[in-house]
Amino acid sequence: MYLRELPSADRLRALLDRGSRLDIVGAGFIGCEVAAVARQRGREVRVHEALAQPMLRVLGPKAGAYLAHLHREHGVDLQLNVEPLPDANLVAVGSVPRMELAEQAGLTVDRGIVVDRFGRTSAEGVFAAGDVTRFFHPLYETHIRVEHFQTAQRQGYAVGVAMAGNADVPPDEVPWFWSDQYDLNLQYVGAGLPWDETVVRGVVGEPPFTVFYLDSGRLVAAAGFNDYHTVSRARHVMEARKSVSAHQLADPNFDLRRVLA
Repeated sequence: MYLRELPSADRLRALLDRGSRLDIVGAGFIGCEVAAVARQRGREVRVHEALAQPMLRVLGPKAGAYLAHLHREHGVDLQLNVEPLPDANLVAVGSVPRMELAEQAGLTVDRGIVVDRFGRTSAEGVFAAGDVTRFFHPLYETHIRVEHFQTAQRQGYAVGVAMAGNADVPPDEVPWFWSDQYDLNLQYVGAGLPWDETVVRGVVGEPPFTVFYLDSGRLVAAAGFNDYHTVSRARHVMEARKSVSAHQLADPNFDLRRVLA
């Protein structure tokens, strides 16, 4: 099954209620969250992931390795660098936007419906919002697509305001979301864009800690593990377009709110 709509969630719940073993393909956010819930309900869980670590593309190797350790510590049979199971119960390998209607209408598409920051498509008077879109983000100066309900919800509101004729520019908000796995709360702020440097505040594997992601010295993302306040402050730094050094990011005694003063 694919966990896309409510009937799929009902089928997954019924599967867990029967006490069956759960075989999952994909150790991304959905795969890891479902694995955690299943283990907390006492179910046997096996996860097959093609990459070297869970959530590797977003979190990088060190944070991904910590998540791998966490799941194995809770009894998940986590198999990495492997081919997918042919008979898995759940396939959780990311989402593909449904662009058929947009393509038939002649709209510009590129791994999503291409829109500006107001949700305007390439056709006059036609708007789009949600994780089916790749929208222009002024902070990153590129188009991004975010697969999380909070971004879709906030973008939907902003696009609705634009459709109603409000010319006010919406605030530049960095995408952020969270994931609860066992007793771990993972907070991420950013758009999953490339980085060339990571900086750690704390010790990886010993929550609370935060991993910062920089591109050419510019902070572009942060992932906090039971460290919500640090991630929240990093988000405000990015939205304010403020510079912060790697030394300041690594120093647990440096309050990131000082950058905003």
